Amino acid sequence: MIKVLEVISDTNIGGAGVLLHSRLKYTDKTRFSTAVLMPKGSALLTRLSKDNIKCIEMNGCKNTSFDFFAIFEMIGIINKYKPDIVNTHGCMSARIAAHLCGVPARIYTRHCAFDIPKIFEYSIVKKVFSSANKLLSHRIIAVANAAKKNLTDMGIYGKDITVIINGVEGLRCLNAEERSKVRKSLGLSDDNIVIGICARLEEYKDHKCFLRAAALLCKSSDKYRFLIIGDGSKREELKNFAKTLGIDKFVYFTGFAQDVAPYINITDIQVNCSVGTETSSLALSEGMSIGKPSIASDFGGNPYMIRNGENGLLYRKGDSRELARAIEKISNDKDLYQKMSEKAKERFNSELNIQKTTTETESLYLSIYYKNRSKEKAEKKRLAP
Repeated sequence: MIKVLEVISDTNIGGAGVLLHSRLKYTDKTRFSTAVLMPKGSALLTRLSKDNIKCIEMNGCKNTSFDFFAIFEMIGIINKYKPDIVNTHGCMSARIAAHLCGVPARIYTRHCAFDIPKIFEYSIVKKVFSSANKLLSHRIIAVANAAKKNLTDMGIYGKDITVIINGVEGLRCLNAEERSKVRKSLGLSDDNIVIGICARLEEYKDHKCFLRAAALLCKSSDKYRFLIIGDGSKREELKNFAKTLGIDKFVYFTGFAQDVAPYINITDIQVNCSVGTETSSLALSEGMSIGKPSIASDFGGNPYMIRNGENGLLYRKGDSRELARAIEKISNDKDLYQKMSEKAKERFNSELNIQKTTTETESLYLSIYYKNRSKEKAEKKRLAP
């Protein structure tokens, strides 16, 4: 049995936590014994515990990649647990601790794509960054091609990165009666065309572009309704913005949803407006699992997920007029909608499901573990008297 320690520093449940939870539910428990190390107070603890996934709590590294004092705490935890593999989800302190403990297989998973600091324009900075990552990690997993490009632009060699696309569990498709019931609970009718966006209410998700497009659509038709699924620091600001635009009676804020499936089920079209960090939207994948066409900004990993004109449409990030036109195009053409719905399901089944993600991750774990173990045995044999 190979012991794996997954380390995540988030206290909220974001994309990394959802992906990790889903993957561990499908992990081969006859080959891998897994524990998850997280900060005390993490919302992920309850979800993982319900599925009997071993959790270890630590005092440090709350919502931060680097915490100097947490390194020593994690060294103690790693030495006690003795994992064969450590996979850190963006936590630099855990990478350092795993290296200092001599963990046989050390992996770092990159979940996001960020604007690259100007300091990386200097080649020496790229070389130092690349060397540090090479020292601390035997392999880097990028959850999308956009995440890999982000890393290579910062100096990491492409050969050191394996792309394993984010996958999700498919949603159960509600029947017509169930969908109607959920719609009525929100004050929506079956005749409404519901446009949904499922994302944290933060600046980089660009909900204002979504609302500006909504305002344009409301001028031409009263059939549209707009569903904003999720919560975040911009909630009140966005509510006020909808009022300013005069569309607040057409916009529905769900707040935090433990289960987004009912809301995604009642949408006709899903939208992703991201202008920062997006690599592969889990919400878009969930929608595709039940045949929801998507419209997404051309930022980050969205162009990989949405094949323009096939399973959805892309628009220039920040361009609310282009977004509104895309919504009109799909919603007013039943044949196009049906074609995109079928292609969305095909895309999910072939590339974006959690079973594929889990299989590829397990294969990588085994490859690195046995490769490094063979090297270790060869080195011991060479040094033997």
